[in-house]
Amino acid sequence: MIARGVRGQGPGGINPLLLIGLIFLLYAWLSGGLVTEIRNAATDPLPFVAFVIAIVLGITVHEFMHAYVATRLGDDTARLMGRLSLNPMAHLDPFGSLLIVLAGFGYGKPVPFNESRLRSSIGVSAVALAGPFANLALAALCALPLRFGGADLLGGAYDLILFQIVKWNCVLAIFNLVPIPPLDGANVVYGLLPPRQRYSWRTFQQYGPMLLLLLLFFGARVLGTIVFGPAQFLIRLFVGGSV
Repeated sequence: MIARGVRGQGPGGINPLLLIGLIFLLYAWLSGGLVTEIRNAATDPLPFVAFVIAIVLGITVHEFMHAYVATRLGDDTARLMGRLSLNPMAHLDPFGSLLIVLAGFGYGKPVPFNESRLRSSIGVSAVALAGPFANLALAALCALPLRFGGADLLGGAYDLILFQIVKWNCVLAIFNLVPIPPLDGANVVYGLLPPRQRYSWRTFQQYGPMLLLLLLFFGARVLGTIVFGPAQFLIRLFVGGSV
């Protein structure tokens, strides 16, 4: 499972997903709850490699689109910080990346933006939606060869890598749309609220990381329903047939 950092976190701020990631890593190792690609990496390394490729691509396009939309809406904070780039190194957080490899849960560097510089009144929502929509676009693009019979290259590795990109980008998109801070869905809601209600939503945001952690540990069935169910539907829609 992949999550992202806090949107608009200031310099020197502590990313709450760091603590969540550490706890989740310990829990995953003790319970054996690692994703299949990681659990079987020693005996079947190709799916693990495909998983890493899918996640790196997913985080890169996700964060790039946040930066791109924020820049187009008038805030060049991300551009000035070098985040308007498709270079994965501009977006991968060292510890967040390590967590992805070890536990299947991690995060990229959050793309900062200045809400007051955005030209649109719903600019925050637009910036937040850009990342998940980019993941869905990437998944749809990579699904085309699978849906219409791509060439069988590299002994089947080609199809496997494409499918992993489709699968994990759908999961990344849906998971980030959950309206719990620090996920993108929380900023989508924030941007759509009237000014008076935005203050109340900001107050709720400080409890978001703990709520997210509780959901990861104790709400596996709920998480499966609201994330993996829709993600599975999108995978079937993009790829075609049964998955």
